[in-house]
Amino acid sequence: MALQKNLADSMAAIRTERKKSLSEFAEELSISRSSLQDILKGKSNPTLSTVELIAKQLEVDPLMLLSCSKSEMHATVYLAHLLDWFQQLSIEQQQEFAAAVDTLFAILIGHKKEGKL
Repeated sequence: MALQKNLADSMAAIRTERKKSLSEFAEELSISRSSLQDILKGKSNPTLSTVELIAKQLEVDPLMLLSCSKSEMHATVYLAHLLDWFQQLSIEQQQEFAAAVDTLFAILIGHKKEGKL
């Protein structure tokens, strides 16, 4: 039962992130709208081949669809967008961003050691 819920939550998170209607999302996944609704409601028990097809269409690992919670999938989608954005930066901009992130982590680690977090 947890796998069905994870699949439903993961797909709902991706659909929300992509701002797709049920019909648009079903078309993107190459499944019927009613099949999509059943999956999202946890009423369906899709075959592994269907899960693999959905994962391929979404360009994600099928195991992610089955194992991630809704919040984990939102975070994964957000990080994928961040990586896409990062790759569009020039090398110099990437280096500046990486240095800023390193500085941020150093500050956070320092605060944690001082008991401020």
